[in-house]
Amino acid sequence: MVKMMDSARAAGPGPSETRPLFVMAFGPSLVTLLITFVVGAVVLLTSSTGLGAIAPTVAGLWLAVHQVPVTVSDITLGVLPLVPTIALVAGVARAARRAGGEGRPLAELRSVLLCAIAGPALFTAIALAVVNDAAGRFTIGTPPPLTAFLCTIGVHLGAALLGLAPAYWRDAAHFLHLPTLVDDCARLAGRALLTFGVVGVAIVVVRLVIRWETVFELVRSGNDAVGMISLVLLSLLYLPNVVIGAAALPLGAGVQLGPISMSLFSAAPGRAPGVPILAVLPQGPSPWYLLPLLVVPAFVAVRVGRRCAARSLDLGPTVTTVAVTALLTAAGFTAAAFVAGGELGGFGYAGADLLQVFLFTLGWVGLVGVLAALVLQQAGESRAVRAARRAEEEAPSGYTTYADEPDAIDDGATVEIEPVERGDRAEDSADDLREHDESAADTGDFDALAEQPTEEVRPVSRPARRATSAPAASKRERNIADIEELDSYTFGQ
Repeated sequence: MVKMMDSARAAGPGPSETRPLFVMAFGPSLVTLLITFVVGAVVLLTSSTGLGAIAPTVAGLWLAVHQVPVTVSDITLGVLPLVPTIALVAGVARAARRAGGEGRPLAELRSVLLCAIAGPALFTAIALAVVNDAAGRFTIGTPPPLTAFLCTIGVHLGAALLGLAPAYWRDAAHFLHLPTLVDDCARLAGRALLTFGVVGVAIVVVRLVIRWETVFELVRSGNDAVGMISLVLLSLLYLPNVVIGAAALPLGAGVQLGPISMSLFSAAPGRAPGVPILAVLPQGPSPWYLLPLLVVPAFVAVRVGRRCAARSLDLGPTVTTVAVTALLTAAGFTAAAFVAGGELGGFGYAGADLLQVFLFTLGWVGLVGVLAALVLQQAGESRAVRAARRAEEEAPSGYTTYADEPDAIDDGATVEIEPVERGDRAEDSADDLREHDESAADTGDFDALAEQPTEEVRPVSRPARRATSAPAASKRERNIADIEELDSYTFGQ
């Protein structure tokens, strides 16, 4: 059976293996193109433009879904909605999980990753050619080809790795010789980022509820039903961008939209685009109820410190684990803020301050996390820390003695070794040999002992002792007694 599988694998992938790879290469891309075609057609028909510009519109939407900056009428739009990109990542990850399966060698996953980037790169090349051809007839501009290909490969390759990670993460970590703490730190960093995301959603919802009048005014600015629906859909598409920006506020980082800036301590109001979701921006001083949000990063740091303190009771490993977790959290938060922000035409940069996000996340999780871990280790208030301390105290000391080693056969009987004479020797020869033996042992002449002929020995089992009032000898005492008897016989002591 194994030979048949090896020969089939050597012959190449069969139809059952080729179909998932084909879906991996073209499935998510074709679905994305179909959706962009429908959306582009609806936009062109509702704007009374006609379908003459459907090709460059679909090409531009394809690039926008992959977070490639789009230029229209000499205005570069770098802040692109994340909802279509998140949906595309989910589809690619699902296709990669089906194509990769489980239990395959890591070398066979290269075909899955190559298919994940080959098909989308082909469609990106076609989209660039269409946009470049339409640049002279329409107001759309051609983005840098290198940026377009890098963004496309980054989105699809990251999504494919995300889909393969649950089944092959441990194999990849073993192949790369990564320590086990990296897995634990990655999980802690993911939970920390999820906590910040939940807080960001709560901030946006609360701000929208407080400023509901401004939200309805911005929605009514769409004039007719089509315009209002378009504004609401546009706000929903940009919801993840706003949530990521709001999640950076508890850290103390600043968020800006051109001349508008906001943080927990200050705010600079200004004129914003007429999108309902932007009603969360301040129109005056920073609200006082945002100051208690400083508890959020402190809570996250204490949780990280608590888990790291329970992982190891030593200072060095604890600090290392907290530092790696803080670095992964800061890197992930900064990457999310980078994707969510960008240039917004004439308004300038929109999004969170990337340097502040990285440094403040690293400081909160790293410094406060180490302090919390040390305090919990010393005080022992955490249940996990107490459990780890009990496990360490009950662990063996590490020193091994003869009495600690398990016996191969331990039936409780003591075995005595007695010499047995060979053949029918004369009684006087035995006496002479015994005298020679004792004299050699008394003088310590080991050379004389070495010259003596070897003797056969046979084990003689002692009769089982009857139960007496004296306590039974322990295993350690029996072993020590056997060793002393063997030494006295060998060295004649």
